[in-house]
Amino acid sequence: MKKSILFLIVFAFAALSSQAKAQQVIASAGGYYEGENISLSWTLGEPVTETFSAGGVILTQGFQQPYNFYIQQILNIPAGWSGVSSYIDPMNKGVEGIFTPYENDLVILASMSEFYYPVENVNTIGNWDYHDGYKIKAENEFNVTLTGTRIPNSSVNLADGWNLIPVLSSCEVPVENVFNGFEPLEIVKQVAGPYLYWPEYNINTLESLVPGKAYFVASSDAGTVSYPACAKSTPINKWQDSKPSNFTPWNELQYTASSHAIAFPSNVLAGSGIKIGDIIGAFTPEGLCAGRIEITNLSSNFAIMAFGNDETTTTKDGFEAGEMLQFKAFRPEGNEEINVIVEFNPSLPQQGLFVNQGMSAVKTLKLDSIGLEESGSILTEIYPNPSHGIFTLTMSSWPEKMQIHLMDASGQIIKTFKPGSKLNGSAYAFNMSDLPNGVYFLKLVDSGYLEIKKVVIN
Repeated sequence: MKKSILFLIVFAFAALSSQAKAQQVIASAGGYYEGENISLSWTLGEPVTETFSAGGVILTQGFQQPYNFYIQQILNIPAGWSGVSSYIDPMNKGVEGIFTPYENDLVILASMSEFYYPVENVNTIGNWDYHDGYKIKAENEFNVTLTGTRIPNSSVNLADGWNLIPVLSSCEVPVENVFNGFEPLEIVKQVAGPYLYWPEYNINTLESLVPGKAYFVASSDAGTVSYPACAKSTPINKWQDSKPSNFTPWNELQYTASSHAIAFPSNVLAGSGIKIGDIIGAFTPEGLCAGRIEITNLSSNFAIMAFGNDETTTTKDGFEAGEMLQFKAFRPEGNEEINVIVEFNPSLPQQGLFVNQGMSAVKTLKLDSIGLEESGSILTEIYPNPSHGIFTLTMSSWPEKMQIHLMDASGQIIKTFKPGSKLNGSAYAFNMSDLPNGVYFLKLVDSGYLEIKKVVIN
């Protein structure tokens, strides 16, 4: 009986394949078939589950295992940095094979720990993994078509700390629906974009997670989140690829994969002099604008995403680690530029120094139209502190002839440093890892200026 049925199945497939453009070898115990109007997989030995039709031919399979049709997902890769992921398990998983047709457009593909860098002929990723999200940089926009099978579930495991998560859904999902009830969540943000979801400050400019994209997520503990099932097929909205227009005299932003989120609570704006329509920007020591936001109301919290330097370029695109976050406001109605002086909330560890994946919050804000140097105010930060002896000193203004004395707890000078002329807001690095654990002091001395900062080495 089995021989007769097998003969009928093979005969029927021969009839179907006569009109097909492509066909694969059928295994003795089953296999996969793809014709012009049909694709299916089968295995002998299971009850009837499906009836297939193609053109004028109908095939009811008598011994059929549940099948997986191969499906496709098109990944839109914009020029510049972005996040990318898939909600299917690709049939051909090698990242080199996936991106070879676009080798003139792709710059780099990276997960949290591995990367594929074609120009340097380095590939530590190996195979595409739908469990991972990736950050990607492209010279030009291009589309990648992945062919594969549906994933078995839509759960994402989060580690303690920073994660780069995929979107395991074929439809847009409100970010609050995915993370509702997940208490360890700290922040969700775009890869190379200004939009984020920060529950602690009631900020949600991200709104939804888009299929084909990937997102940075910070969690205070390990856990699992799941994407809900799609109610119906919905078109994918590409609004997150668009960036806010620049209505300032400042440079255009370079949206890199390195970023630092700075929260501005609404109570900080009250009485500060900031007006609706003002634009606040974050600036590097060289005066490069590396993040900005327009104030649209004074009763809501908002956040600036400050972007870091892109290591794949030769020019400086944003902040380096340890540089001081400095701010200016632009008031379009009077074409006026105003210095913004802030004090940071000490509850967040990075405070006023740029750190990749950093988070800071402003505690106080005031406008200063005469500028920092004219007001005589010099802001200093040491990061990290405590440290293992390697730390940086950042100053909003560097006196040219300033000396820095490193002193022990008794006040004895151990070493003296002369940084010389430096850009305002830039960092000076120290390596004191050879010193014993303990409390030390940096004495900053210049004509008319004296400040002492405590340093802890452990």
